[in-house]
Amino acid sequence: MARIENMLLTVLLAAMTMSIIVGNYVVSKQLPGPAPDSTVQNASKRGIAPFPGEIVTLDTVVNQLAKRGLTLYLPTKMVKGMELTAIWAKVLDGQVSFPIIVLYSNTGDTAIATAEIGIEITPMPEIPFSVRNSTTDRFDKVGEWTAFISSKMPVGHEEYRLKYGTEYSYCVVIKIGSLNYLFGFAPVLTEEEIIEICASMKPVKP
Repeated sequence: MARIENMLLTVLLAAMTMSIIVGNYVVSKQLPGPAPDSTVQNASKRGIAPFPGEIVTLDTVVNQLAKRGLTLYLPTKMVKGMELTAIWAKVLDGQVSFPIIVLYSNTGDTAIATAEIGIEITPMPEIPFSVRNSTTDRFDKVGEWTAFISSKMPVGHEEYRLKYGTEYSYCVVIKIGSLNYLFGFAPVLTEEEIIEICASMKPVKP
């Protein structure tokens, strides 16, 4: 029974992902059936509640994932003085659980809603997005990987709009192994810089 429940959960996660980075419920490859509940649609307009996690160390994340047979990848190239400022995760019984949120900033920002670069890491069987608007969305090659790229991803966080003066971010999603890496970039970086950062992903060794 537990195995069946896990399989169903995986399918549901592939059909709909809750993006913490952009503060939106993003419905991508929908399964046949009724439309998403109206509460989900309304939530996407309001953003989401604060992430119920805590800041953890990089070593903790890397070591715990390694024990599960998972390898964490992070960018090895940064621009404009961006530095890793925080890693957020839920911690249950001393164990880090997904999603894991990695933040980079050149202003010391450790808030998920407003850090200049955020990477939301979640186990997924595939990239859970499809092209909805060919003028803003596409699949492309980034480094060694196929990536979903959206130059205009809606952001539901009010704090983000107040800080950057826009309701959109540049989004890149890359699948490496069994993990999906959803990047959200504030409009302080060029597309060339964004692609360079995403293409520089390398494994972090314990």
